[in-house]
Amino acid sequence: MDIQRYERLRQVSRRLMHEVTKTIPREAYEEMGKALGILRNNTFVLDSMDVSSVLMDACVFDWIRNGQNLVEIYFEAHPQAPGTDERLLSQAFCRAKYRVLMPEALRPGAVTYWTDVLSREPITLMDIGLSQTVAHGFRGLFATRTALMEDWWMTTGAGLPISDRKTCEIVLEMIRGRNLLQDTTSVGEHRLAIAVIRACLDSGAAEHVRYLGADDEEADFVGHRLITEVRSPRGHIDRNDPCPCGSGRRYRRCCGRK
Repeated sequence: MDIQRYERLRQVSRRLMHEVTKTIPREAYEEMGKALGILRNNTFVLDSMDVSSVLMDACVFDWIRNGQNLVEIYFEAHPQAPGTDERLLSQAFCRAKYRVLMPEALRPGAVTYWTDVLSREPITLMDIGLSQTVAHGFRGLFATRTALMEDWWMTTGAGLPISDRKTCEIVLEMIRGRNLLQDTTSVGEHRLAIAVIRACLDSGAAEHVRYLGADDEEADFVGHRLITEVRSPRGHIDRNDPCPCGSGRRYRRCCGRK
């Protein structure tokens, strides 16, 4: 597989998703914050600042209005030119699928082989940071959104590790107990994604992941690297902190307004 091709698509993906995240309305942050259990009494409570990336991912993919998520709404209003990488990515984003993945094998570079434990579907995944994590011995589950490029999949969205057996069992039992796999409609898939994300956050999964971009800089949903150390809890967001929605404004002047 062409790693240079993958890296080009990653770069375009970052730019496109940045544009989509700029369309997230305040009500989406509030509704998804409550659904994920991180908005309590009008205050975002984050175990780490990376949870803000998880929140934005849920907003753009799982906040539904009139049968569409924000990704579909954006690319319907901003169609990409046929035959371009932008067109390929926009179509892939609109068909993105949330998965809970188990690593199976690794190839040198960016390629890893996984099994989706929800659908039992084997997939080939390209993600440089994640392949490095698997190479260093990660053997847990990884909950993430995936987009089909050509004959391989790419992660898109803020993935979360499920690294210990007990948490794996809790997440899978929650899915089975609520019959979340029975509803195969689009709405059912979004409910499944939200439920898995919340279960992962409740287990502290976001403390063990960074979202990486070019030159190892944090960016919008472009790659993953799992970390072994547990970060210090961030706790409540102060009124004068930057808002986790990424607006650039202080929390009290953005999502913290009552």
